[in-house]
Amino acid sequence: MGNFEENEYRIGKFFVENDIINEYQLNEALELQVDNKERLLGEILVTLGYLSKEDLIMALEMYMMMTDTDSPGIDEWLDQDEVDMILKKLDTSKSKSS
Repeated sequence: MGNFEENEYRIGKFFVENDIINEYQLNEALELQVDNKERLLGEILVTLGYLSKEDLIMALEMYMMMTDTDSPGIDEWLDQDEVDMILKKLDTSKSKSS
């Protein structure tokens, strides 16, 4: 379980470092997550209104490309079309770069 939380924290840090959210927004979302362990950081950020779903999807695409991570637990609450859209974009960008 520790690995999952670590991953969430890393994603949060990545969002802050890339000016997607600020430190305050990250801390607020992480605090909320303590009481809602089953909810993902991105989902909380969207619920709080700090990110739109589209912003989150773009940010996660960027995270996945820059860290070479496959789906960082996003598919649990995004609908399948949104997940497919992210994966399709990733495949396209990976095939362009190779």
